[in-house]
Amino acid sequence: MFSRLLLLNWRIFISNLNRFQLLLTIGYIMFLGIMLVNLVGTAIIVSVMDTDPWMQMQLPWLTPKLYMFILLIFANAYWVMHFSFTNLRLMNIEENRKLLGFGFPLRRLAKYMMIIGFCHPVNIIYNFTWVVFLMVQVDRAYQIPVALVAILFNYVLIYSIKHRFIQIVQKRFIAVVIGFFVFVFGLLQAISMFASNSKQFFADLIPKVETVNTFLSWLPGGMLIQTVTSDYGFFNACIIVLFGVILVSLIIIDHYNKTKEGLLNPGTRKTEEETGNLWPVLKKVLGLNAGKYYYYVMTHPYNRLQVLTLTIIPIVYVPLLLSVEYEVAKTILIPTILAGIPVALLAMGMANMYGYENREFLLHLQFPIDLEKQLKERFLGVITLPLFVFYLITIFELILLPGIGSVSHIFVANTFLFLMFMLLFVWSSYFQYQKATYSSFSYKHPIIPQKVTFAISFLIFSVGYLVFVPLEELEWYRLTIMSSVIIIMGVYLWRHMDVLVKLFKNRVLMRLWNEL
Repeated sequence: MFSRLLLLNWRIFISNLNRFQLLLTIGYIMFLGIMLVNLVGTAIIVSVMDTDPWMQMQLPWLTPKLYMFILLIFANAYWVMHFSFTNLRLMNIEENRKLLGFGFPLRRLAKYMMIIGFCHPVNIIYNFTWVVFLMVQVDRAYQIPVALVAILFNYVLIYSIKHRFIQIVQKRFIAVVIGFFVFVFGLLQAISMFASNSKQFFADLIPKVETVNTFLSWLPGGMLIQTVTSDYGFFNACIIVLFGVILVSLIIIDHYNKTKEGLLNPGTRKTEEETGNLWPVLKKVLGLNAGKYYYYVMTHPYNRLQVLTLTIIPIVYVPLLLSVEYEVAKTILIPTILAGIPVALLAMGMANMYGYENREFLLHLQFPIDLEKQLKERFLGVITLPLFVFYLITIFELILLPGIGSVSHIFVANTFLFLMFMLLFVWSSYFQYQKATYSSFSYKHPIIPQKVTFAISFLIFSVGYLVFVPLEELEWYRLTIMSSVIIIMGVYLWRHMDVLVKLFKNRVLMRLWNEL
Protein backbone atom coordinates (compact mmCIF):
# COMPACT_ATOMS: atom_id res chain seq x y z
CA MET A 1 0.00 0.00 0.00
CA PHE A 2 2.93 2.34 0.67
CA SER A 3 4.12 1.93 -2.93
CA ARG A 4 0.65 2.89 -4.17
CA LEU A 5 0.69 5.99 -1.97
CA LEU A 6 4.07 7.00 -3.39
CA LEU A 7 2.74 6.45 -6.92
CA LEU A 8 -0.30 8.60 -6.11
CA ASN A 9 1.87 11.44 -4.81
CA TRP A 10 4.14 11.16 -7.83
CA ARG A 11 1.16 11.45 -10.17
CA ILE A 12 -0.13 14.49 -8.26
CA PHE A 13 3.31 16.09 -8.57
CA ILE A 14 3.60 15.34 -12.31
CA SER A 15 0.07 16.55 -13.07
CA ASN A 16 0.90 19.98 -11.60
CA LEU A 17 4.06 20.45 -13.67
CA ASN A 18 4.27 22.63 -16.74
CA ARG A 19 7.35 23.28 -18.88
CA PHE A 20 8.62 26.12 -16.71
CA GLN A 21 8.16 24.14 -13.51
CA LEU A 22 9.91 21.17 -15.11
CA LEU A 23 12.89 23.43 -15.88
CA LEU A 24 12.96 24.65 -12.27
CA THR A 25 12.75 21.07 -11.01
CA ILE A 26 15.75 20.07 -13.15
CA GLY A 27 17.69 23.08 -11.84
CA TYR A 28 16.77 22.20 -8.24
CA ILE A 29 17.96 18.61 -8.73
CA MET A 30 21.29 19.88 -10.10
CA PHE A 31 21.60 22.21 -7.11
CA LEU A 32 20.99 19.31 -4.71
CA GLY A 33 23.66 17.25 -6.47
CA ILE A 34 26.22 20.05 -6.17
CA MET A 35 25.31 20.54 -2.50
CA LEU A 36 25.73 16.81 -1.78
CA VAL A 37 29.17 16.66 -3.43
CA ASN A 38 30.39 19.80 -1.64
CA LEU A 39 29.17 18.75 1.81
CA VAL A 40 30.44 15.18 1.62
CA GLY A 41 33.75 16.24 0.05
CA THR A 42 34.36 18.86 2.74
CA ALA A 43 33.49 16.39 5.50
CA ILE A 44 35.95 13.80 4.14
CA ILE A 45 38.77 16.34 3.72
CA VAL A 46 38.36 17.64 7.28
CA SER A 47 38.24 14.07 8.62
CA VAL A 48 41.51 12.90 6.97
CA MET A 49 43.59 16.05 7.43
CA ASP A 50 45.75 14.52 10.15
CA THR A 51 46.35 11.22 8.31
CA ASP A 52 47.20 12.53 4.85
CA PRO A 53 51.03 12.68 4.38
CA TRP A 54 50.75 15.70 2.07
CA MET A 55 48.81 17.59 4.72
CA GLN A 56 51.42 16.71 7.36
CA MET A 57 54.20 18.10 5.17
CA GLN A 58 52.36 21.26 4.17
CA LEU A 59 50.88 21.94 7.62
CA PRO A 60 53.58 21.12 10.21
CA TRP A 61 51.81 23.32 12.78
CA LEU A 62 48.76 20.98 12.71
CA THR A 63 49.18 19.36 16.11
CA PRO A 64 46.60 16.80 17.36
CA LYS A 65 45.01 19.44 19.61
CA LEU A 66 44.71 22.00 16.80
CA TYR A 67 43.37 19.32 14.47
CA MET A 68 40.70 18.39 17.04
CA PHE A 69 39.86 22.12 17.33
CA ILE A 70 39.33 22.32 13.54
CA LEU A 71 37.29 19.13 13.61
CA LEU A 72 35.03 20.43 16.41
CA ILE A 73 34.58 23.82 14.72
CA PHE A 74 33.51 22.08 11.51
CA ALA A 75 31.15 19.68 13.31
CA ASN A 76 29.38 22.41 15.29
CA ALA A 77 29.17 24.77 12.31
CA TYR A 78 27.77 21.91 10.23
CA TRP A 79 25.21 21.18 12.96
CA VAL A 80 24.02 24.81 12.80
CA MET A 81 23.64 24.43 9.02
CA HIS A 82 21.76 21.16 9.52
CA PHE A 83 19.42 22.80 12.02
CA SER A 84 18.81 25.78 9.73
CA PHE A 85 18.03 23.78 6.58
CA THR A 86 16.11 20.83 8.02
CA ASN A 87 12.87 20.81 6.01
CA LEU A 88 9.54 20.46 7.83
CA ARG A 89 7.25 20.28 4.81
CA LEU A 90 4.98 17.29 4.37
CA MET A 91 4.11 16.24 0.82
CA ASN A 92 0.55 17.13 -0.22
CA ILE A 93 -1.03 16.67 3.20
CA GLU A 94 -4.27 18.24 1.98
CA GLU A 95 -4.43 15.89 -1.01
CA ASN A 96 -3.54 12.80 0.99
CA ARG A 97 -6.08 13.48 3.72
CA LYS A 98 -8.79 12.95 1.08
CA LEU A 99 -7.87 9.24 1.22
CA LEU A 100 -9.48 9.09 4.66
CA GLY A 101 -12.85 9.53 2.96
CA PHE A 102 -12.17 6.36 0.93
CA GLY A 103 -11.53 4.29 4.03
CA PHE A 104 -7.73 4.56 4.18
CA PRO A 105 -6.74 3.79 7.82
CA LEU A 106 -5.70 6.95 9.66
CA ARG A 107 -2.82 5.34 11.55
CA ARG A 108 -1.34 3.78 8.45
CA LEU A 109 -1.69 7.00 6.45
CA ALA A 110 -0.06 9.02 9.25
CA LYS A 111 2.84 6.55 9.36
CA TYR A 112 3.35 6.72 5.59
CA MET A 113 3.12 10.53 5.56
CA MET A 114 5.66 10.71 8.37
CA ILE A 115 8.10 8.59 6.35
CA ILE A 116 7.54 10.76 3.28
CA GLY A 117 8.17 13.91 5.33
CA PHE A 118 11.38 12.52 6.83
CA CYS A 119 12.65 11.59 3.35
CA HIS A 120 12.86 15.14 2.01
CA PRO A 121 16.03 15.23 -0.19
CA VAL A 122 17.64 18.07 1.79
CA ASN A 123 17.22 16.12 5.04
CA ILE A 124 18.67 12.98 3.41
CA ILE A 125 21.73 14.91 2.17
CA TYR A 126 22.57 16.36 5.58
CA ASN A 127 22.08 13.06 7.43
CA PHE A 128 24.08 11.13 4.82
CA THR A 129 26.93 13.62 5.21
CA TRP A 130 26.89 13.04 8.97
CA VAL A 131 27.15 9.29 8.34
CA VAL A 132 30.17 9.73 6.04
CA PHE A 133 31.83 12.26 8.36
CA LEU A 134 31.56 10.01 11.43
CA MET A 135 32.17 6.64 9.78
CA VAL A 136 35.54 7.83 8.42
CA GLN A 137 36.66 8.43 12.03
CA VAL A 138 35.45 5.12 13.54
CA ASP A 139 38.12 3.23 15.53
CA ARG A 140 36.07 0.34 16.96
CA ALA A 141 33.14 -1.67 15.66
CA TYR A 142 30.83 -0.93 18.62
CA GLN A 143 31.04 2.80 17.80
CA ILE A 144 29.14 2.30 14.53
CA PRO A 145 25.65 1.59 15.99
CA VAL A 146 26.17 4.34 18.61
CA ALA A 147 27.01 6.87 15.88
CA LEU A 148 24.05 5.84 13.70
CA VAL A 149 21.62 6.10 16.63
CA ALA A 150 23.12 9.49 17.55
CA ILE A 151 22.63 10.77 13.98
CA LEU A 152 19.01 9.63 13.98
CA PHE A 153 18.38 11.12 17.43
CA ASN A 154 19.99 14.40 16.33
CA TYR A 155 17.71 14.59 13.29
CA VAL A 156 14.40 13.84 15.04
CA LEU A 157 15.34 16.23 17.85
CA ILE A 158 16.03 19.05 15.35
CA TYR A 159 12.72 18.27 13.67
CA SER A 160 10.85 18.43 16.98
CA ILE A 161 12.56 21.66 18.10
CA LYS A 162 11.80 23.45 14.81
CA HIS A 163 8.19 22.30 14.96
CA ARG A 164 7.75 23.81 18.40
CA PHE A 165 9.68 26.95 17.48
CA ILE A 166 7.09 27.79 14.82
CA GLN A 167 4.35 27.34 17.43
CA ILE A 168 6.24 29.68 19.79
CA VAL A 169 6.57 32.28 17.02
CA GLN A 170 2.80 32.10 16.52
CA LYS A 171 1.98 32.57 20.22
CA ARG A 172 4.89 34.70 21.51
CA PHE A 173 5.98 36.72 18.51
CA ILE A 174 7.04 39.88 20.41
CA ALA A 175 9.16 37.87 22.87
CA VAL A 176 10.83 36.04 19.97
CA VAL A 177 11.62 39.34 18.23
CA ILE A 178 13.20 40.84 21.38
CA GLY A 179 15.23 37.68 22.02
CA PHE A 180 16.31 37.61 18.39
CA PHE A 181 17.62 41.18 18.43
CA VAL A 182 19.46 40.57 21.71
CA PHE A 183 21.12 37.52 20.11
CA VAL A 184 22.05 39.44 16.93
CA PHE A 185 23.48 42.34 18.95
CA GLY A 186 25.65 39.95 20.97
CA LEU A 187 26.75 38.19 17.79
CA LEU A 188 27.76 41.48 16.17
CA GLN A 189 29.72 42.50 19.25
CA ALA A 190 31.60 39.18 19.20
CA ILE A 191 32.32 39.50 15.46
CA SER A 192 33.58 43.09 15.82
CA MET A 193 35.86 42.10 18.72
CA PHE A 194 37.24 39.19 16.72
CA ALA A 195 37.73 41.27 13.55
CA SER A 196 39.64 44.02 15.39
CA ASN A 197 41.90 41.63 17.35
CA SER A 198 42.06 38.50 15.20
CA LYS A 199 45.84 38.00 15.51
CA GLN A 200 45.77 38.48 19.27
CA PHE A 201 42.77 36.16 19.48
CA PHE A 202 44.64 33.29 17.81
CA ALA A 203 47.76 33.97 19.84
CA ASP A 204 45.75 33.65 23.06
CA LEU A 205 43.80 30.66 21.76
CA ILE A 206 46.69 28.28 21.01
CA PRO A 207 47.81 27.84 24.67
CA LYS A 208 44.16 27.36 25.72
CA VAL A 209 43.08 25.18 22.81
CA GLU A 210 42.58 22.12 25.04
CA THR A 211 40.14 24.03 27.27
CA VAL A 212 38.31 25.33 24.20
CA ASN A 213 38.11 21.80 22.78
CA THR A 214 36.55 20.57 26.01
CA PHE A 215 33.84 23.20 25.71
CA LEU A 216 33.24 22.55 21.99
CA SER A 217 33.07 18.78 22.53
CA TRP A 218 29.90 19.17 24.61
CA LEU A 219 28.08 21.20 21.97
CA PRO A 220 25.81 19.17 19.60
CA GLY A 221 28.43 18.68 16.87
CA GLY A 222 31.10 17.79 19.40
CA MET A 223 28.88 15.20 21.09
CA LEU A 224 28.34 13.51 17.73
CA ILE A 225 32.12 13.37 17.22
CA GLN A 226 32.55 11.83 20.67
CA THR A 227 30.49 8.82 19.56
CA VAL A 228 33.37 7.76 17.27
CA THR A 229 36.43 9.19 19.05
CA SER A 230 35.83 8.19 22.69
CA ASP A 231 36.66 4.74 24.05
CA TYR A 232 33.58 4.07 26.17
CA GLY A 233 33.57 0.23 25.93
CA PHE A 234 31.16 -2.32 24.51
CA PHE A 235 28.90 -2.48 27.57
CA ASN A 236 28.44 1.31 27.71
CA ALA A 237 27.81 1.31 23.95
CA CYS A 238 24.92 -1.12 24.45
CA ILE A 239 23.41 1.12 27.14
CA ILE A 240 23.80 4.24 24.94
CA VAL A 241 22.16 2.50 21.98
CA LEU A 242 19.28 1.28 24.18
CA PHE A 243 18.51 4.70 25.64
CA GLY A 244 19.05 6.35 22.25
CA VAL A 245 16.50 4.05 20.62
CA ILE A 246 14.01 4.82 23.44
CA LEU A 247 14.44 8.60 23.01
CA VAL A 248 14.16 8.38 19.23
CA SER A 249 11.01 6.27 19.56
CA LEU A 250 9.39 8.78 21.93
CA ILE A 251 10.10 11.71 19.60
CA ILE A 252 8.86 9.78 16.56
CA ILE A 253 5.63 8.89 18.44
CA ASP A 254 5.13 12.60 19.16
CA HIS A 255 5.66 13.41 15.49
CA TYR A 256 3.30 10.60 14.54
CA ASN A 257 0.55 12.04 16.78
CA LYS A 258 1.06 15.51 15.28
CA THR A 259 0.81 14.04 11.78
CA LYS A 260 -2.50 12.38 12.67
CA GLU A 261 -3.71 15.71 14.04
CA GLY A 262 -2.76 17.45 10.79
CA LEU A 263 -4.58 14.83 8.71
CA LEU A 264 -7.74 15.07 10.82
CA ASN A 265 -7.91 18.85 10.94
CA PRO A 266 -8.71 20.44 7.57
CA GLY A 267 -7.38 23.81 6.56
CA THR A 268 -9.01 26.65 8.46
CA ARG A 269 -9.21 30.32 7.69
CA LYS A 270 -8.60 32.28 10.85
CA THR A 271 -11.69 34.44 10.54
CA GLU A 272 -11.95 34.74 14.30
CA GLU A 273 -8.81 36.88 14.28
CA GLU A 274 -10.56 39.56 12.25
CA THR A 275 -11.65 41.05 15.57
CA GLY A 276 -8.05 42.14 16.24
CA ASN A 277 -6.88 45.77 16.13
CA LEU A 278 -4.93 45.28 12.89
CA TRP A 279 -7.95 44.25 10.81
CA PRO A 280 -9.96 47.54 10.97
CA VAL A 281 -6.80 49.60 10.33
CA LEU A 282 -5.87 47.66 7.19
CA LYS A 283 -9.49 47.68 6.00
CA LYS A 284 -9.64 51.47 6.35
CA VAL A 285 -6.22 52.20 4.83
CA LEU A 286 -6.07 49.60 2.02
CA GLY A 287 -9.74 48.87 1.36
CA LEU A 288 -11.82 45.73 1.82
CA ASN A 289 -10.12 43.54 -0.79
CA ALA A 290 -6.50 44.46 -0.11
CA GLY A 291 -7.05 44.90 3.63
CA LYS A 292 -8.48 41.43 4.24
CA TYR A 293 -5.84 39.77 2.09
CA TYR A 294 -2.95 41.69 3.65
CA TYR A 295 -4.28 40.91 7.12
CA TYR A 296 -3.74 37.20 6.55
CA VAL A 297 -0.35 37.81 4.98
CA MET A 298 0.85 39.83 7.98
CA THR A 299 -0.59 37.64 10.74
CA HIS A 300 0.38 34.21 9.44
CA PRO A 301 3.13 32.71 11.69
CA TYR A 302 5.20 31.52 8.73
CA ASN A 303 5.33 35.03 7.30
CA ARG A 304 6.31 36.39 10.71
CA LEU A 305 9.16 33.90 10.72
CA GLN A 306 10.16 35.06 7.23
CA VAL A 307 10.28 38.68 8.39
CA LEU A 308 12.55 37.67 11.26
CA THR A 309 14.80 35.89 8.76
CA LEU A 310 14.92 38.96 6.51
CA THR A 311 16.19 41.12 9.37
CA ILE A 312 19.31 38.94 9.59
CA ILE A 313 20.43 40.10 6.15
CA PRO A 314 20.98 43.85 6.74
CA ILE A 315 21.87 43.57 10.43
CA VAL A 316 24.51 40.85 10.10
CA TYR A 317 25.82 40.70 6.54
CA VAL A 318 26.04 44.39 5.63
CA PRO A 319 28.47 45.29 8.48
CA LEU A 320 30.54 42.20 7.64
CA LEU A 321 30.75 43.14 3.96
CA LEU A 322 31.62 46.75 4.82
CA SER A 323 34.66 45.50 6.72
CA VAL A 324 35.89 43.46 3.72
CA GLU A 325 38.69 45.06 1.72
CA TYR A 326 37.39 43.90 -1.68
CA GLU A 327 35.56 46.72 -3.44
CA VAL A 328 33.24 44.27 -5.24
CA ALA A 329 31.61 43.43 -1.90
CA LYS A 330 30.59 47.05 -1.42
CA THR A 331 29.58 47.87 -5.00
CA ILE A 332 27.66 44.67 -5.87
CA LEU A 333 26.81 42.46 -2.88
CA ILE A 334 25.61 45.14 -0.43
CA PRO A 335 23.28 46.91 -2.92
CA THR A 336 21.93 43.53 -4.09
CA ILE A 337 21.21 42.36 -0.53
CA LEU A 338 19.50 45.62 0.44
CA ALA A 339 17.47 45.75 -2.78
CA GLY A 340 16.43 42.13 -2.24
CA ILE A 341 14.65 42.86 1.07
CA PRO A 342 11.65 44.74 -0.41
CA VAL A 343 11.63 42.19 -3.24
CA ALA A 344 11.23 39.38 -0.69
CA LEU A 345 8.42 41.28 1.05
CA LEU A 346 6.75 41.82 -2.33
CA ALA A 347 7.01 38.10 -3.05
CA MET A 348 5.21 37.25 0.21
CA GLY A 349 2.18 39.21 -0.96
CA MET A 350 2.23 38.95 -4.73
CA ALA A 351 3.83 35.69 -5.96
CA ASN A 352 0.56 33.81 -5.34
CA MET A 353 -1.75 36.80 -4.96
CA TYR A 354 -4.94 34.87 -5.77
CA GLY A 355 -4.03 31.66 -3.95
CA TYR A 356 -6.23 32.38 -0.94
CA GLU A 357 -8.66 34.93 0.51
CA ASN A 358 -10.20 35.31 -2.94
CA ARG A 359 -13.91 34.50 -2.58
CA GLU A 360 -14.79 38.19 -2.99
CA PHE A 361 -13.61 38.02 -6.60
CA LEU A 362 -16.58 35.78 -7.40
CA LEU A 363 -19.07 38.45 -6.29
CA HIS A 364 -18.90 40.21 -9.65
CA LEU A 365 -20.56 37.15 -11.22
CA GLN A 366 -23.76 37.63 -9.20
CA PHE A 367 -23.66 41.27 -8.09
CA PRO A 368 -22.78 44.53 -9.89
CA ILE A 369 -19.24 44.71 -8.42
CA ASP A 370 -16.50 45.84 -10.79
CA LEU A 371 -13.83 43.12 -11.11
CA GLU A 372 -11.22 45.61 -12.35
CA LYS A 373 -11.73 47.72 -9.23
CA GLN A 374 -11.28 44.64 -7.04
CA LEU A 375 -8.08 43.62 -8.83
CA LYS A 376 -6.65 47.15 -8.75
CA GLU A 377 -7.35 47.46 -5.05
CA ARG A 378 -5.59 44.23 -4.20
CA PHE A 379 -2.70 44.91 -6.60
CA LEU A 380 -2.02 48.43 -5.28
CA GLY A 381 -2.55 47.35 -1.69
CA VAL A 382 -0.04 44.53 -1.97
CA ILE A 383 2.79 46.78 -3.23
CA THR A 384 2.22 49.53 -0.61
CA LEU A 385 4.35 48.11 2.21
CA PRO A 386 7.21 46.81 -0.01
CA LEU A 387 7.34 50.22 -1.75
CA PHE A 388 7.58 51.96 1.62
CA VAL A 389 10.42 49.64 2.69
CA PHE A 390 12.04 50.08 -0.73
CA TYR A 391 12.24 53.86 -0.39
CA LEU A 392 13.46 53.67 3.23
CA ILE A 393 16.30 51.33 2.21
CA THR A 394 17.17 53.50 -0.82
CA ILE A 395 17.38 56.61 1.39
CA PHE A 396 19.47 54.62 3.90
CA GLU A 397 21.92 53.63 1.15
CA LEU A 398 22.23 57.16 -0.19
CA ILE A 399 22.78 58.79 3.22
CA LEU A 400 24.74 56.23 5.24
CA LEU A 401 26.53 54.26 2.51
CA PRO A 402 27.56 56.87 -0.09
CA GLY A 403 30.62 54.88 -1.11
CA ILE A 404 28.63 52.07 -2.77
CA GLY A 405 27.43 54.18 -5.72
CA SER A 406 26.08 57.46 -7.02
CA VAL A 407 22.60 58.77 -6.14
CA SER A 408 21.19 58.27 -9.64
CA HIS A 409 22.68 54.79 -9.99
CA ILE A 410 21.34 53.50 -6.66
CA PHE A 411 17.87 54.97 -7.11
CA VAL A 412 17.40 53.87 -10.73
CA ALA A 413 18.92 50.40 -10.15
CA ASN A 414 16.76 49.74 -7.08
CA THR A 415 13.63 50.88 -8.91
CA PHE A 416 14.49 48.71 -11.91
CA LEU A 417 15.08 45.66 -9.68
CA PHE A 418 11.80 46.23 -7.85
CA LEU A 419 9.82 46.63 -11.09
CA MET A 420 11.33 43.56 -12.77
CA PHE A 421 10.48 41.33 -9.84
CA MET A 422 7.03 42.85 -9.56
CA LEU A 423 6.43 41.73 -13.16
CA LEU A 424 7.78 38.27 -12.29
CA PHE A 425 5.37 38.00 -9.36
CA VAL A 426 2.44 39.25 -11.43
CA TRP A 427 3.23 36.49 -13.93
CA SER A 428 3.58 33.98 -11.10
CA SER A 429 0.23 34.89 -9.54
CA TYR A 430 -1.51 34.02 -12.83
CA PHE A 431 0.56 31.23 -14.35
CA GLN A 432 1.91 29.55 -11.19
CA TYR A 433 -1.31 29.79 -9.18
CA GLN A 434 -1.86 27.23 -6.45
CA LYS A 435 -4.53 26.99 -3.80
CA ALA A 436 -3.03 27.85 -0.43
CA THR A 437 -4.09 25.61 2.46
CA TYR A 438 -3.73 25.53 6.24
CA SER A 439 -3.51 22.64 8.64
CA SER A 440 -2.13 22.07 12.11
CA PHE A 441 0.98 20.31 10.74
CA SER A 442 1.61 21.93 7.38
CA TYR A 443 4.31 24.58 7.18
CA LYS A 444 4.30 25.31 3.48
CA HIS A 445 4.59 28.97 2.67
CA PRO A 446 0.99 30.20 2.36
CA ILE A 447 1.78 32.67 -0.42
CA ILE A 448 4.80 31.68 -2.48
CA PRO A 449 4.68 28.41 -4.43
CA GLN A 450 7.82 26.35 -3.76
CA LYS A 451 8.60 26.17 -7.48
CA VAL A 452 8.81 29.99 -7.60
CA THR A 453 11.09 30.33 -4.56
CA PHE A 454 14.05 28.70 -6.33
CA ALA A 455 13.76 31.09 -9.27
CA ILE A 456 13.52 34.12 -6.97
CA SER A 457 16.69 33.24 -5.04
CA PHE A 458 18.68 32.72 -8.25
CA LEU A 459 17.38 35.79 -10.06
CA ILE A 460 17.90 38.29 -7.22
CA PHE A 461 21.68 37.84 -7.34
CA SER A 462 21.79 37.45 -11.13
CA VAL A 463 19.88 40.68 -11.78
CA GLY A 464 21.75 42.39 -8.94
CA TYR A 465 25.06 41.60 -10.63
CA LEU A 466 23.81 43.02 -13.95
CA VAL A 467 22.55 46.32 -12.51
CA PHE A 468 25.22 47.01 -9.85
CA VAL A 469 28.50 45.88 -11.44
CA PRO A 470 30.63 49.03 -12.12
CA LEU A 471 30.82 50.04 -15.81
CA GLU A 472 32.80 53.28 -15.41
CA GLU A 473 32.28 55.47 -18.52
CA LEU A 474 29.55 53.16 -19.89
CA GLU A 475 27.38 53.66 -16.82
CA TRP A 476 25.10 56.24 -18.46
CA TYR A 477 24.10 53.66 -21.14
CA ARG A 478 22.82 51.30 -18.46
CA LEU A 479 21.07 54.13 -16.58
CA THR A 480 19.34 55.23 -19.78
CA ILE A 481 18.14 51.70 -20.58
CA MET A 482 16.87 51.05 -17.05
CA SER A 483 15.13 54.44 -16.82
CA SER A 484 13.39 53.85 -20.16
CA VAL A 485 12.18 50.40 -19.08
CA ILE A 486 10.88 51.82 -15.77
CA ILE A 487 8.87 54.55 -17.49
CA ILE A 488 7.48 52.33 -20.25
CA MET A 489 6.44 49.48 -17.92
CA GLY A 490 4.99 51.84 -15.30
CA VAL A 491 2.81 53.64 -17.85
CA TYR A 492 1.78 50.37 -19.50
CA LEU A 493 0.70 48.73 -16.25
CA TRP A 494 -1.28 51.77 -15.14
CA ARG A 495 -3.12 52.18 -18.45
CA HIS A 496 -3.73 48.51 -19.21
CA MET A 497 -5.18 46.99 -16.06
CA ASP A 498 -7.75 45.35 -18.36
CA VAL A 499 -4.96 42.92 -19.35
CA LEU A 500 -4.86 41.69 -15.76
CA VAL A 501 -8.65 41.38 -15.77
CA LYS A 502 -8.59 39.22 -18.92
CA LEU A 503 -5.77 37.08 -17.51
CA PHE A 504 -7.71 36.65 -14.28
CA LYS A 505 -10.82 35.49 -16.14
CA ASN A 506 -8.86 33.12 -18.36
CA ARG A 507 -6.35 31.69 -15.88
CA VAL A 508 -7.76 31.97 -12.35
CA LEU A 509 -11.51 32.59 -12.25
CA MET A 510 -12.69 29.09 -13.23
CA ARG A 511 -10.24 27.50 -10.79
CA LEU A 512 -11.63 29.63 -7.97
CA TRP A 513 -15.17 28.68 -8.93
CA ASN A 514 -14.33 24.96 -8.98
CA GLU A 515 -12.42 25.03 -5.70
CA LEU A 516 -15.16 26.68 -3.61
